[in-house]
Amino acid sequence: MPKPLRRAPSPAPQPGPKPVGRSKPRPAPTPVRPASPVVKPTLPPGALVPVPPQAVVVPKPTGSPALRREAEALVAAIEQHKARIGVSFYETGRALTALLDRKLYTTLGYATFAALVEGRKLMSRAFAWQLVAIFRSIPRETAQQLGPAKAFEWLRVLRLEAGPEAEPQDVRHLAGGEPQVGGQPVSLMTVNEIAEFRRRMQEREDSARHDPGAPEAHRAARVLAQYLQRIGAGDAEVAARFIKGVWRIRADLSVPAAQAVCGKKS
Repeated sequence: MPKPLRRAPSPAPQPGPKPVGRSKPRPAPTPVRPASPVVKPTLPPGALVPVPPQAVVVPKPTGSPALRREAEALVAAIEQHKARIGVSFYETGRALTALLDRKLYTTLGYATFAALVEGRKLMSRAFAWQLVAIFRSIPRETAQQLGPAKAFEWLRVLRLEAGPEAEPQDVRHLAGGEPQVGGQPVSLMTVNEIAEFRRRMQEREDSARHDPGAPEAHRAARVLAQYLQRIGAGDAEVAARFIKGVWRIRADLSVPAAQAVCGKKS
C-alpha cells in the first residue's frame, strides 16, 4: 500500500518588531474664558471730569537775602494796594514795574514776571501788564484823574497815534499833553466810547499800513513833535493821518504852545 503523504511543516513564526509603547494621553486644554468687556463709567452731560492732583512745585529763592527782602516788600505792598486798586493802581504799577525791570522775581524763585504774578495770585497777567504800561507812559496826575480803565484805553489810542515805529519816549511825550480823543476830553468819555474810537482808528491804520508813504509820514510827525518840544510847545499833540488817500500831519496845540511857536517864528 502506498504510504500516506505528509504535510510539510509550517515555518516557524519569525520574531516581529517590538511593539512601541504608546505615549500617555495628553490632557485636554483648559478652555480660555473670554475677557469681560471694560465698562467705562459714563458721566452726565456737563459733569466735571475728575483730574488727579498734581505735585506742587515750590519755587526756590535765589539771590542775596537783601534783594529777596526787597522783592517780598514789593509783593506785600501790591497785596495792600489790591484792596483799593481803583485808587492805588498807579502805585501798584510802580511796584510791579520794579519787580519786572530789576528782575526781582528771580530772587523769589520764579523764572518769569508772569509766573510770579500767577504764583502769588496777585492779579491776572493781563491786568498786571496794563498797570505796568500805564506807569511807564502816563503821568501820575493824569492817570489818577482817568482811572485805570480809561487810562489804558487812552494809552492804546496814543500808541496808534505815535505810529508803529515810535519809541517809548514818543508815547510818553503824547501822554504829557491834555488827554483828548478826537478833540473830545477823555474824562467826559466812557471806556466803551474810547474803545470804539480806537477800533475805527485801527481800521484806518490797517488800510494805510501797506501804503509806501506810511513810514515817512510817521517819521515826519515825530520830528515835528520833537521840534515843538524844543521851542517850548511840549504839550502839542502831533500825529500822521491817512485821510482820503493822502497822508497829513495834524498838530493840536494849546494857546501857550501856539504862542511859543509864534514867538519862535517872529
